[in-house]
Amino acid sequence: MSSVLFGTDGVRGVPGEPPLDGDTIASLGAALTDALGGAPRIACGRDTRDTGTWVQQRFADGVRARGGAPIDVGVVPTPGVALIASRCGFDAGVAISASHNPYPDNGIKILRSSGAKASADLERNIEARVAGIRATSSVPPVSGSSLESADLLDTYVEHLLGVVGDVRLAGLSVAIDCAHGATSGIASRVLRRLGVSVIELHAAPDGRNINETCGSTHPQALQAAVVEHGCRLGFAFDGDGDRVVLVDGRGGIVDGDGVLFVVARHLHRAGRLAGGGVVATVMSNFGLDAALADAGIRLHRCPVGDAQVLAEMERRGVCLGGEQSGHIIFSDLLRTGDGLGTALSVLRMVAESGCELADLVAGLRIYPQVLLNVRVTRKPDLDELPAIQGAIRAAEARLGGAGRVLVRYSGTEAVLRVMIEGPDRDVVQRLAERVAACARQELA
Repeated sequence: MSSVLFGTDGVRGVPGEPPLDGDTIASLGAALTDALGGAPRIACGRDTRDTGTWVQQRFADGVRARGGAPIDVGVVPTPGVALIASRCGFDAGVAISASHNPYPDNGIKILRSSGAKASADLERNIEARVAGIRATSSVPPVSGSSLESADLLDTYVEHLLGVVGDVRLAGLSVAIDCAHGATSGIASRVLRRLGVSVIELHAAPDGRNINETCGSTHPQALQAAVVEHGCRLGFAFDGDGDRVVLVDGRGGIVDGDGVLFVVARHLHRAGRLAGGGVVATVMSNFGLDAALADAGIRLHRCPVGDAQVLAEMERRGVCLGGEQSGHIIFSDLLRTGDGLGTALSVLRMVAESGCELADLVAGLRIYPQVLLNVRVTRKPDLDELPAIQGAIRAAEARLGGAGRVLVRYSGTEAVLRVMIEGPDRDVVQRLAERVAACARQELA
C-alpha cells in the first residue's frame, strides 16, 4: 500500500481494493479518532453508491475501536455533512463519496468541526498513524453492531433556505440534474419551498447509476431541458453535491469561472467583496484574470483542490473562491464547496439584478487554451532546467502579459503538462509546441 492515501479531495478507489480495502478503511477511522483525541463524535454521511454502507461500516469499526462515536446521518450531500459537523456538536465529519467519479469508485472525505475539509497537516498526521496501525495490528469488523443514526438533514435544508434570505424567487423556473446522487430529492425540496418551479432530471438513484452520463460532467440533457421548458436557469450537480455547473436560459454552459465572475462583480458592486479579491486555482482560464481586473477585482491563484482554495482565501482575507470545475466556496456561508448553496446564491443574484445569467456572464471572455502532455522518464525540479525555463520565459515574453504559461508535472502519471492560454489560438499552439519540444529533449 502506498504511504500517500490522500489525493486532492480525500481518499478514492474501488471498495475492497487498496486504498479502500477493509483494513485500510478501518485504520483510517482509528487514525482520525486518535488524531482528534478523547472520545470524538463523528458525523458519517454518504452519497447514493451501494458500496457506501460497507465503507461507512468499516470506517466506523475503526472509530469505535479507539473509543469514538460514529453517527450515521444517512444520504447527505458532502456540504450537508460539513454543515452538520459544524452546527450539531460533532468533532469531525466524514463523507463517503467519490464525488463526480463513476460507479464503482468510492471514497472518504474528512471534514473538520469547522466544516472545512481536512488540512494537509491533518491528512499527513492521519497517513502516518494509518501506517503505524497497519504495521502493528488490524481492526476487526464489529459483527452484529449497527451504527447509531440521527436525522439531521433539516439542519442543512434550513441553512440553504437562509442563503436566499427575503429575496422572492416565486415564479422562477429552473431545471436541475441531480446525477442520481446525494442531491436527489433534496434540491427539488429546497427549491419548491422557495416557490421555484422545478424540472428534475436524473434523481432516481439505484446505487449504481450515480454520475452515469449525467450531472456536472455530462450536462447535455440539462441544456436541452432548459431550452425545451423555457427555464430561467439550469443546475447540474455532481454525485455528492459539492460542485455545480450552471446552464443559462439559452442553453449555454457557465462553469466555475463564470460563476466566480458573476458573483464577484455582484458582491463588489454591493460593497460586500471582502479583501477586494477572489481565489481561483491554476486551472482557471486567464480570461477570468482579465475580466476581473477590468472590474477592479484581484484574482489570487492557488493549487488545485478546494482545501487549497480555502487556505488561500483565509490567507488573503477574501470571502469568495473556487474552481473551474464548479467547487465554489462562500466562506461566510460554509467553509467547503456547496453546489446547492452556489446555485441558490446565483439564483438570488439573478432575481435581485433582474438580468439573465447569459447577460451577467457576457463580460467574461474565455481565452483559447492549448494543453500538451509530454511523456517523461524523470521528474527533476523544473527550476533547475535552464533550457525549459528559457522556453517558458520566451513564451511569456511573446504573450506580453496577455496570457499565461503553466508547466507542471502530473501528480499521478509520468507526464509533464504544458498549458498555454492567450488571445490568439494559433500563437498559443505554436508557443506550446515549442515548450513541449524543449521538454522532450530534456526529459524523454
